[in-house]
Amino acid sequence: MKFARIKQRFVKDELHDLGFSEKLTGNNRSLNTDGSFNVKHSGHERLTLEDVYNSLITMSWSKFSVVILLWFILINTFFACLYLMLGTEYLNGARGHELLEQFLDCFFFSAQTLSTVGYGHLSPSNYWMSGVAAFECLLGLLGFALATGLLYGRFSRPAAKILFSDNLLVAPYKGGQGLMFRMVNGRKTQLIETELLVILSLMVEENGQMVRRFFELPLERTKVNFFPMSWTVVHPFDENSLIYGYTAQMLKESDMELLVSLKSFDEIYSQTVYARYSYITEDIVWGARFIPMIKKQNGHALIELDKLNHHEEVALPLVILKSEEH
Repeated sequence: MKFARIKQRFVKDELHDLGFSEKLTGNNRSLNTDGSFNVKHSGHERLTLEDVYNSLITMSWSKFSVVILLWFILINTFFACLYLMLGTEYLNGARGHELLEQFLDCFFFSAQTLSTVGYGHLSPSNYWMSGVAAFECLLGLLGFALATGLLYGRFSRPAAKILFSDNLLVAPYKGGQGLMFRMVNGRKTQLIETELLVILSLMVEENGQMVRRFFELPLERTKVNFFPMSWTVVHPFDENSLIYGYTAQMLKESDMELLVSLKSFDEIYSQTVYARYSYITEDIVWGARFIPMIKKQNGHALIELDKLNHHEEVALPLVILKSEEH
């Protein structure tokens, strides 16, 4: 099998311990396009406070907003029920007569107490009601302090916003062909000492079994000192390439995946930031090249981010296959 023979030629370049399973087959990404690992956990796990904190820090902003809103509604509903059980006659300023009106009086009194706003037109008139309100004030102070800490943790966590092109292009390159993708810094941050690692993942046959192997893919350039503009990453298709002469069908049969890992130093945060991305065979466009997304304007360079994925069709030079080494 050709995959196995070529694998033997490049066995010295194989990454033996990338952290992913060698036995996973099918069109499964190892990395999602947002850079997260395509792994889920099942089975019994004991939930700890550290797990809750980590989930609140890493979840999306939309989910985080929903969690905070639900917490605010549920905690006020709980205390509103307590005040309703104690009796709205001990709540000065409560004017509700029906059950729903009384509940709303208690709910809004709870919201004022929890947030320590205290408008004054609602106030407890006995010790039990005052005791519950005092305890709710304590929970409110702790809760908002926790929410403030979570917001700070989310905002202060350094994260790069590296935009990757949706497609891999097979384009003309120095009289031959090259596998290319494009990326750009999506923020106005100053990134320096940017390093790139591209890993090729293939299924190969060994001893009658299909196993997944990982290889570092040689690039035209793996490091730039400054990253203010776009970067078109190129892997030359020459006789030294692991996938030299492969067709789209051959790459699909080998369940190819390209894992991209970027590391850079962010001067604003004074910390190292990371970004990851993944391409599979369905993302490859054969015979295309990227349209330039940088132009001069009023004495400075203008990067048109909306053109990150723009490409045009081109004719590919023929690849002359050399005989395999045995």
